[in-house]
This record gives sequence, C-alpha cells and structure tokens, in this order.
Amino acid sequence: MKKLLGLCFIKLSQFKNSCINAKNRDLFFTGKSIVDSSFRLGSDNFLDISANAEFHFGKNVFINQSNFITVKQNAKLIIGEETYITRATISCLGEIEIGKNCILGEGMKIFDHNHQYTKKPFSVSKTDFNIGKIKLGDNVWTGANVTILKDVTIGDNVILGAGCVIHKDVPANSIIINKQNHSSY
Repeated sequence: MKKLLGLCFIKLSQFKNSCINAKNRDLFFTGKSIVDSSFRLGSDNFLDISANAEFHFGKNVFINQSNFITVKQNAKLIIGEETYITRATISCLGEIEIGKNCILGEGMKIFDHNHQYTKKPFSVSKTDFNIGKIKLGDNVWTGANVTILKDVTIGDNVILGAGCVIHKDVPANSIIINKQNHSSY
C-alpha cells in the first residue's frame, strides 16, 4: 500500500510539472487563445481559469513559481514575448495586457476590477465588480510588492519601484518611486 501511494504521488507530481505541454494544452487554453509553444509555467502556481478565458502569450513567456492567476469568464490575458513573472497575483475579470520583455517582480499584484459600492446607504458588494482594463507597455520592470489597479496604462520603458501603488497612467520612459514621508522627532 505504501509503495502504491508513493507511486501515485510521483505520478501526480509529474502531472503537475507537465500540465502545460503540447499534449494537454487544450485543457487550459480555449480555441480563441494563442499561446506560443515556448510558454513555460513553473511549479506551485495557483490557477483559477474559467472555460471561456482567452490567452495570448508570445514567445518565451515564463510564469515562474508561486503565482496566483485568475482569469474569469470571457476575460483576456495578453503577455508579450520574453516576459518573466514570478510570485505575483494577476486577477483578470476584463482584460490585462502585459507588453514584451517585462520583468514583473515578487509580490506584484494586478487587479483590473474593484468591488461595486454605494455611499448611501454604505454598502460594498462581495460579488459585483466594476471591471476595467490594464495595459503595460514593453520593457516594464516592477520592483517587489507593486500594485497596479484597474483602468491604468503604463508606457514603454518604465520602472515601478518597490511598494508603489499605481492608480493612474504612467507615461513612457518614467521611473516611479514610492516616496515615504519621514519625520524627525
């Protein structure tokens, strides 16, 4: 029995590590999706992918390890060639487009939606969302723990420093840093 359980564990591990390959690509990507055969997915990722989600992944896209990726019904996730993502959260209910040659750092979060709410009476919906779009240009580098919120466009050749919360557009060729207020005592 112990030997049989060990064999099952080995087979499950092999399956987990080979989920995205030519043989079973259709389990993850719909007919509308275009995913280059060079796409690589690392280990220990959590994927919440709906049946009608659409993907466009260029050459040599690498989603490394320990990412949380949600792409819901009729949502679209586009990632340009040579882009590298590690230990990130990407939550896509509408459309998220990430350009070519991007490096999205550890703890980075992208949300193309927020919860619907009313002011009078004050109420925040648990299940209804305002859905937008996010677009990152080419050559975008995010430091650790960057958060990008809905309806934001980030230009080409941009560096987003560690800890930044991006809630409005960022022009091309920019460096954004998280300025902290320091007070002396």
